[in-house]
Amino acid sequence: MTPLMTLDEFAESQRADGYSVSTIRVRVRCVRGIARFAGVTESQLNIDHVIGYFAARPLGPWSRRTYLNHLRAFGRWLGVDLIRGIRKPAAPRSTPHPLQEDELTRLTTATHGVHKTWVLLGAFCGLRAHETAKLAREDLSTLDDGTAILRVTGKGGRTDTIPVPPVVMKALDLTGHGRFWDGTRPESVSRTVAGIAAKIGIRMRYHQLRHRYGTMVYRSSGRDLLMTQRLMRHASPATTAGYAAVADDRVHVIVHDLPGADPGASRPKGRRTGSNRCLSCRQEARA
Repeated sequence: MTPLMTLDEFAESQRADGYSVSTIRVRVRCVRGIARFAGVTESQLNIDHVIGYFAARPLGPWSRRTYLNHLRAFGRWLGVDLIRGIRKPAAPRSTPHPLQEDELTRLTTATHGVHKTWVLLGAFCGLRAHETAKLAREDLSTLDDGTAILRVTGKGGRTDTIPVPPVVMKALDLTGHGRFWDGTRPESVSRTVAGIAAKIGIRMRYHQLRHRYGTMVYRSSGRDLLMTQRLMRHASPATTAGYAAVADDRVHVIVHDLPGADPGASRPKGRRTGSNRCLSCRQEARA
């Protein structure tokens, strides 16, 4: 079996398992790079080669976890344990960085046609760049009540359905069949939107539109974490919790309302301040 055949067959098996084109591409690149470093073919890789690679090229926690996931998948297909005994770092806590509302307004004003549609899909549907790039007309359908829904196949081949707001539907060209932007690569979506943003003084990544969607969903849902998880299509609620931390501005109010937190604050005479009531009761009374 030649190295090319090995990787081609591995890629084919990954496609059969439902993995995205981008995931397969980076897995193949990872395996090829480690094999090249070790001076062996991909089919000859073993645990010693992997350990040697990690020892020579220290990686950050996220990169290390990603490489180990790729190697586990390739090793499982090859019938060899390539990560035995290698410590997998805990997932670093990731803080979302949503695009601010004023920046989103400027960006939607500066974009037109296809590029504006890409922005709206990220900001109002929470699509990732690779999901936007491969979007097809057949992924859209309409419920009996007229609600438009979108079927999205995201990370790990998982498929979910999400509602599509009118602002997005109006921007989509629904005539014809197949993909909206056939041949468009995820990198093109990301770079194009980031490039337009840079021209108007906004430094951003396309994924920040998804972050904006997540934080706004959390606020609009009345801080419903499970609803946010469902619409963000997260496998773990721990991931969604990061959006709650960013979007929940009540923490400032709560801390400043603690008894004695602001000694200089004046209290109206003759009024019951409510300081003897529990904090949650006072918050409910204000709501």
